[in-house]
Amino acid sequence: MPLNTKGWSNRGWLEIIEFILSMCEGGARKTHVMYRCNLNSKQISEYLNFLIDCGMLERVQERANSKRYIFKTSELGNKFVGRYKQMAELFSKPPPPSIMNE
Repeated sequence: MPLNTKGWSNRGWLEIIEFILSMCEGGARKTHVMYRCNLNSKQISEYLNFLIDCGMLERVQERANSKRYIFKTSELGNKFVGRYKQMAELFSKPPPPSIMNE
């Protein structure tokens, strides 16, 4: 199971952020990210705005004179993804049964 803020069960916000940033490395539209992440419109807007405010994501006009935008992972966002994967590797071993029973 992947690393997240809840432990080894449901996905947490850090996992969602990592997935969004990974999807946007080459650029992606909001709706594409929303469907792939299984989030609703309000949730994806909150995540995207948060990531833009943190400097991990950039909103770029798709083409000149276009009303469509794509989201691209910034250098800071790429650093986050790399460090997240390093942390996930550390916790790739399943937790002991005593932890799972709590």
